[in-house]
Amino acid sequence: MVKLTDRLQLMADFATPGRRIADIGTDHGLLPVYLYEQGIAPRAVMCDISEPSLAKAKALAAPLGDSENLIFRAGDGLHVLEAGEVDDIFIAGMGGILIGDILAEDPAKTGSFRRFILQPRNREAHLRYRLMEMGMNICANSLVREGRRICEIIVAEPGGLSETLPLPDSPQLEMPYEYERTPDDLIRRYAGMKIEKYEKIIAGLKAGNAPADGEISSCLDKIEYFRSFL
Repeated sequence: MVKLTDRLQLMADFATPGRRIADIGTDHGLLPVYLYEQGIAPRAVMCDISEPSLAKAKALAAPLGDSENLIFRAGDGLHVLEAGEVDDIFIAGMGGILIGDILAEDPAKTGSFRRFILQPRNREAHLRYRLMEMGMNICANSLVREGRRICEIIVAEPGGLSETLPLPDSPQLEMPYEYERTPDDLIRRYAGMKIEKYEKIIAGLKAGNAPADGEISSCLDKIEYFRSFL
């Protein structure tokens, strides 16, 4: 029986029972094999650009003996899937810019899937903006610890509301108003990290020679927003 880390377990918790899934950049295949073992996903496509990684996933899935519903494909991004072939897409451990590029490359194919459970390693605000730009509805945000890091999980679905896009540097893209399935102390810790980040930026700007009043003011506005979570 596969045992997941807290990060992968939280992603699994956002899976919808009975839906076919694909895991892009599957590596060892832990998440899709777990979802199949638990009877949550009846079909799982494990995709990775690395053949050695796929070999690890194959080894993990081999004891389950279901070559029809446990599928392995070597390739890049969503190229390995047909439009509508699965319902939900999982992508974990890639940068937010890369995930955004993968989803934006073929909008028609991306729109043929029902849900995206994403765990960017960085640039979460950029990814949220790209998702909204693509007409996605961000239906859940969550935080989880992984060692010393705090990881973000973003759940999005095609067919977002036709609202005005926020500014790309909006603090709401860095920390949405609400987080699901996240302890309050973790939210406060994350907000504290954001405050520390912008306090350091302000200190650097003040130490510089060029005028930076506008940038400092912007940082102070963001700090005020993040303090609302404390």
